[in-house]
Amino acid sequence: MRDTQYATEKATSKVSYGEDEARMEKIFVKEQEQEEIRFSWWKNGNIVPRPLDLPESDLLQLIENGFGNVLSYEFLADLRSRIDAFLTKKLLRGINKP
Repeated sequence: MRDTQYATEKATSKVSYGEDEARMEKIFVKEQEQEEIRFSWWKNGNIVPRPLDLPESDLLQLIENGFGNVLSYEFLADLRSRIDAFLTKKLLRGINKP
């Protein structure tokens, strides 16, 4: 796990594309004294300073890879509850797709 002046890496989820990687990381940000989730793109072992762009299928895989280590059980339960509420609301309004 990496440790820099900015943050300490606590857990990582990855989807690989050859030597490149999309990552979701749980980091402890030292100045704010809090854990945060970072999405990032890595090329040749170095972080790339640009947004992470992924197709939905790869984003789902990255998130699934983070179940229980990057994303806590409490977060996943809250996410599930919010998704269920959103889908129920859509179904009650008779809207099946966005």
